Amino acid sequence: APRMQGRRVLRIIRWESPVQGWNKLNTDGSSSELHGLAGCGGVVRNEDGQWVAGFSKRIGVTNSFAVELWGLCEGLKLCCNLNIHCLEVEMDAKSIVEVLQNAGYVNYVISPILDDCSQLITRFHNVRIKHCFRQANHYADGLARMSFRLNTDFIIYDSLPVDILDVFEGDLNGM
Repeated sequence: APRMQGRRVLRIIRWESPVQGWNKLNTDGSSSELHGLAGCGGVVRNEDGQWVAGFSKRIGVTNSFAVELWGLCEGLKLCCNLNIHCLEVEMDAKSIVEVLQNAGYVNYVISPILDDCSQLITRFHNVRIKHCFRQANHYADGLARMSFRLNTDFIIYDSLPVDILDVFEGDLNGM
């Protein structure tokens, strides 16, 4: 029998708009070895890929799993406050997506924030939570990194922060 050679699959990875009538939330967590801090951020965009709202939150010292959950929790709260009904959530933390899809998962250290996320998810008429590649999550990553420079612990951006305008435009243009 002929031996099969390993095949590489080339795939285009980019941020994509949600379907008609939906909004998309991208969240991310980040930690700074320099500052010893962790922070998270997220962005909500409409079906045309246009800015709805964003946030950055400084958290302090924690692990990557917890900081990703913080990002999701804050993003879900923001979407609830914006009265969004149909929400697609994308994050590059595959472990968080898997935990949310596994109803039997128990971790007593992280349970309170995980419970908050699960409770917030029930407030939406329709919600989809998906893993995305890091390359398609640049903007949320930029907002998470901005948390290290905040004068406050939490900020909501009603308009696009100029610091990461080029990243946002790159997303819209399919970069």
